[in-house]
Amino acid sequence: MTEYDKNHDTRRSQAAIDRVRGLIGDNRLAIADRIAELYNHYIPLDRDLLLRDALMALVASVTTPITGKPDKRRIVAVCGRSGAGKTTAIMKHIGNLKAMSSYVDEDGVMIHPVIFMEAESPCTPRLLAIKGLEALGHTPQDRIRENEAWLLFRRLLKVHKVMWVVIDEAQNAIETANVRQATVIGDAFKSLTQMPQWPVRLILAGVPPLASFLARKQLYNRRTVVPFDSVDADGVVNVIASVVRTIVIEHAGMELRIPLDDAAYRNDDEDDTLTTQAYQFLKRLMHACDNEFGSVVQLVRAAVELAILADREYVTVDDFVKTYASFSGCKPSKNVFEAANWEDLDPSIALLRDEDKAWEEARLQSKGKRATKYGVRPQ
Repeated sequence: MTEYDKNHDTRRSQAAIDRVRGLIGDNRLAIADRIAELYNHYIPLDRDLLLRDALMALVASVTTPITGKPDKRRIVAVCGRSGAGKTTAIMKHIGNLKAMSSYVDEDGVMIHPVIFMEAESPCTPRLLAIKGLEALGHTPQDRIRENEAWLLFRRLLKVHKVMWVVIDEAQNAIETANVRQATVIGDAFKSLTQMPQWPVRLILAGVPPLASFLARKQLYNRRTVVPFDSVDADGVVNVIASVVRTIVIEHAGMELRIPLDDAAYRNDDEDDTLTTQAYQFLKRLMHACDNEFGSVVQLVRAAVELAILADREYVTVDDFVKTYASFSGCKPSKNVFEAANWEDLDPSIALLRDEDKAWEEARLQSKGKRATKYGVRPQ
């Protein structure tokens, strides 16, 4: 795909968006822009310092003469469960690094030193190479072979002056891979980082089994791992309270009608513990999001969005109740923000009804298996 084709597609896409924006009215358009601005903010944690340092190290490694002794650590892997905020963090930090920004070279050509690709599921070594070619704007032949695809991908990385390759959902490349395919992927990652005259740096984001895959010998001493662990439900209650206040009050400019003021609602016997009312709300919020920070931010923003759409300038617990119901599809009696037994509820299977559970159990029994937990495949 030529630069003209890319610009033409961009203009056509923007024209379609502008058409819809012109049809919804100024009032609704202002609301949409306000919501878009809300989602544009970023909330950093301590782990962001580790990620930024790792990315800066990748940038610094480029300054080492290509002909000199190679720096083996040319892979940064961000590992964590779904909803941890991996992709958002990577995009944010890359956007803040000037060395990774697009530029016009001496020939007047727009250069994008970073390309983004997603490993689809299921994925094979050949399909991953094709995704890389497509990320470069190249359409390979339908019957291109695996080794040809990788050779072409490596050559075009240098032609396009790409220095960093981001692979999102990287676990898909090896989750269903057999021994040969996993070895091919590992060798491909290794060869990308040590190409003669043009070694690239890889930034991988994924859930298990990505961490396990990166532990293999061929990659172990070539990667830096930044873990995006789940938040400690007992240890970061005040952090989550700060996140809620930041999004509602600072980012949205709204009133928070949920008592989270540490000073006013502190237990006299335990100076660092919130009162039952505030503490229980925050614990329910984390449970509803499976203790994943990215999911917490997403749910809080969605609750704020609900209030904005209702033409209110304040957020209440009821906004969280309705947002969770929309996200999970739960029954009213099974809403984490209202149920007395909220700790026993599993948000991941809240959508399942009795007939769904009966069908799943019958299906497993027909195969000679026994369901131990709905939504979890027996091992």
